[in-house]
Amino acid sequence: MAASASVPWLMLPDMVLPVLIAAVLGAVVARSIVAEADAHRLELPDRWFGPVCEECGTGVDAVLASCRQQGHTQRRTNVIVLVATVVLSGLIPAALPSLWMVPAYLVFLWTVILLTVTDLDTKLIPNRILGPATLVGIVLLVGGHFGDTSSGSLVDAAIGGGAYFVAMFVLAFIVRGGLGFGDVKLAFLIGVFAGYLSLGHVLVAGVGSFLIGGTVAAFLLITRMRGRKDAIPFGPFMTTAAVVAVFFGQEIIDRYVG
Repeated sequence: MAASASVPWLMLPDMVLPVLIAAVLGAVVARSIVAEADAHRLELPDRWFGPVCEECGTGVDAVLASCRQQGHTQRRTNVIVLVATVVLSGLIPAALPSLWMVPAYLVFLWTVILLTVTDLDTKLIPNRILGPATLVGIVLLVGGHFGDTSSGSLVDAAIGGGAYFVAMFVLAFIVRGGLGFGDVKLAFLIGVFAGYLSLGHVLVAGVGSFLIGGTVAAFLLITRMRGRKDAIPFGPFMTTAAVVAVFFGQEIIDRYVG
């Protein structure tokens, strides 16, 4: 039994085990996220298991903060990824209307976390990550839907994915260079998963990305941490807004729309 859709944070007794399982899976997957993000940043072949220290090549500790043998300090991003992945993964079962949808939305969450890191590192959203993740995520979404058809709408998922994709495609064409095609393809994935919950969630994700992006960009310019000519990757704003839409989309819709 899933948490009530109207009270997504209600922790019923039978939600404890799914939450714990999801959190543990998040801890395991966080290591893969760090390993693959490092591989992409260093232009190495994909590495989905066993993140290693750049300095000595040995494995890193459980919290991804230092290597096991030499104690070399690792990137601060590693610990942030670990904490975010564990916490958000654990909350996924409590935030969704049905436990049937948990596998799909866990894959979605892990994908956007990985893409956030890679985009911040390289200002690129790699097809070798986004393509397979989109395929696997949609397959799990469809499978979960037939486990509980009342949990969302596949039609709205398709509309949401198409609408967000087209909107970002047109915008990318207009701004010419301000947005990459990786952002456009990412919009399709986000639109599908937000749209499955409702088309209002797609609106929250889309509008939210520009609100967050505008706020952060203004802060960076005001504090002179970035100049007007410095490129700021837009993907992290999209992924952040997508996570907000999944966890708080209905509350935002109820507050500002209905």
